Formats: sequence, structure tokens, C-alpha cells
Amino acid sequence: MTPEQFKEFWTSTYPETLPIQHFFRHDYPDKWFRIHSLPQSKRYADTEQQWDILLTRHNTIITDILGDSAKVFLVTGDYNYNEPIEVHITKQEPSFFNFSFQLLDDIDLFELSPEQYDKGQVYRPAFAETVWKAHQHDSLLRDIADDKIRAFFISQDKKTIAAPYDGGIDFVLEDKETRDSYKEKYKDWLSKREDGL
Repeated sequence: MTPEQFKEFWTSTYPETLPIQHFFRHDYPDKWFRIHSLPQSKRYADTEQQWDILLTRHNTIITDILGDSAKVFLVTGDYNYNEPIEVHITKQEPSFFNFSFQLLDDIDLFELSPEQYDKGQVYRPAFAETVWKAHQHDSLLRDIADDKIRAFFISQDKKTIAAPYDGGIDFVLEDKETRDSYKEKYKDWLSKREDGL
């Protein structure tokens, strides 16, 4: 898929948001839900036993929702707040070295939110085509869980986003009914908070 084709897919499937994952829950609240990585909503794994729990949860639910051997996009990006940077994050982080990323158009953060950003500050997204297989992306999931990198998966076929972060995974599903069925199935992994965070 070319960057132009990806842009067309994104704008037609997710017209209310940008490929920056912290926007998803605000822009698609009826399709969004979150699971936590560890019992008692513990944010970070400290032991190998906790890492086993975290990776088991992540692989189980992502495989259930996206499907094993599913074709997916991996999307990431980096912020450029100061001087132009020639090297993109996908060329700097070892977890990304096995993927063939294509750069997308910069997102002007000042234009998006002038009260929060300065002129010239941009977000530089990129995507790669890959296959989701259980435990094939564990090193990537560990780095995301350790807040070393940020990235999310998209199933074009299922119109679903799986966005791991340091603490859990955010999902945006095709519709409210599908979201609600998975929330019930994985209710033991949900936040106890009313807002689901």
C-alpha cells in the first residue's frame, strides 16, 4: 500500500481522528474500550511473572480481536518540536528495524491546537504492513509497555485499532455492539473506573 492509499483508507475509515493514539478515546467514545495489562491495574511489570501476565493478556486479546495471521498495519510516529530531524524514529529504535515503514505527511500540531503547540511543531507518522501472529511481536509490546516507543495496529478488514500503551491496550472497534461484546468478554481486565481509564 502506498502512503496515498493509506491516507485514503484512514480518512474514509476514521474521519473524526488522526493517527495519534491518544485522540482515539475522545474521538470514538462509542467504539472505544481499554483493558489493563496487569491485575489491580498495576501499570508496569517488575518481574518476569508479571511480564508473562502482561504478554499473555496482550497476545490473547489482540489475537482474539484481530485474528491470528491477520494482515495489519503498524503505525507509529515521532514529534519534531525543534530543529528538523533527518532520521525518523523508525530508523532509530531496534524494535522497528524488522519493519519496512513508509512516511506519511507531517501533521501540523500548531494548526491542530495553537494554544498547546508552537509554530513549526509537527508529528511525523509512518506505517508498515505486517502480519499479526501471537507472540511474534513480543519485543515490540515490551518496549511499548516500558514506554520506550509508541505504536498501534490496525486491521483494515475488521476496521479495528489495537493501541497498546504503558498500562494496557486501547481498542477502537467497528461499532458499539462489537465493542460491548468484547468488553463483556474481557470484563475482568477492565478498569474499575467509570470512565474506563
